[in-house]
Amino acid sequence: MRVLIVGAGVAGCALYRRLKPLGFAVDIIEKSAVLESEGAAICLPANAMLALEKLGLSQPVLDLAYQVNQVEYALPSGKTLASASLHQAPLNKAPFVALKRDDLMSVLRKDMAEAVQLNTWLEDLKQGDNDVLVTFQSGETKSYDLVVAADGINSSVRQMVQTDSAPLSHKVTNWRYTTKKPIAGIQPTYYVGNDSAFMIYPISEEEVYCYGQIMDDDGKFASLPSHQAIQDIFADYASPVSDCIKNLTAEQPIVLGQLKTVKNTESLFNRVVLVGDALHGCPPSLQQGAGMSLEDINCLADALEQFELAEALKHYQQQRTARVTWTVNESNKIIKLAGLGRSPIGRFIRNTMIRVKGPANVVGWRKLLNEME
Repeated sequence: MRVLIVGAGVAGCALYRRLKPLGFAVDIIEKSAVLESEGAAICLPANAMLALEKLGLSQPVLDLAYQVNQVEYALPSGKTLASASLHQAPLNKAPFVALKRDDLMSVLRKDMAEAVQLNTWLEDLKQGDNDVLVTFQSGETKSYDLVVAADGINSSVRQMVQTDSAPLSHKVTNWRYTTKKPIAGIQPTYYVGNDSAFMIYPISEEEVYCYGQIMDDDGKFASLPSHQAIQDIFADYASPVSDCIKNLTAEQPIVLGQLKTVKNTESLFNRVVLVGDALHGCPPSLQQGAGMSLEDINCLADALEQFELAEALKHYQQQRTARVTWTVNESNKIIKLAGLGRSPIGRFIRNTMIRVKGPANVVGWRKLLNEME
């Protein structure tokens, strides 16, 4: 079987690793001129680690990651709203870890970096009854049995097979960076303000991953220098948030982003199949970008190993639709929940929901892990 994987991120590299040993003729292309990662660090809940275990990569990732024990939601003052242990069932099915994104990609790309065709992308594709004819930007054309879109939330392949599929914006600006750990023993904590939020997640004994966001309807904060915007927005947040931002300089590497979501979660278009953020790109409310992507890859690879192509793709679609759709909808819902903080009554409702139900992401993780039983 001739397979083209478009995109050499988490999903694309993981799929290449699964398909190559099956004897398929696999090409993997990447639009960038060099292999690089986007983002400062990444959180991997239990379902992501279970998927990595199936790929045979859980131990190499654990060797580079930092395991956490609980999750807390708090107010900017530091007052706890809710907390949850990650050692209670079903959350204890696998470790919860975080690590630098470059470290994760180094594990996924080990011994396969030379296989990636860099500075290469599709200009067009035409689907026939028995193949997909693709045209590369070089003008070269080639026929494949299957094309896998693993090219992210702004997927060009998705837009070739699905009209009007550009992602929607939440009008939320976010920043991500790593810095020195503010206090020893800190566990993942999400500080929720009126129209902003700040997350601190340890990634080693010395460092933490910081994520800040704000409702930004007119793009005012996105247009500011990142270090200035962060210091302005979170000026009233107490320690340890204040510790994580006080030493920011213009030279600090900070990743600026906008929260987006896919419009729908259709995964199959004849012989073109969507995986990863091309399929379910959404806000990181449940930290499921990598987890869902790795689940996609294992599901698709298992199906291709067991069934003929048409049946395999139908099986993938049936297995992934409900789970992926719920994850996208729930991730978007949590962003809307955060937005309630703009009004006093909204803050009261939001904070009461967190106190009663517990940390919103942990509630979602429980559901996803229970469904795997």
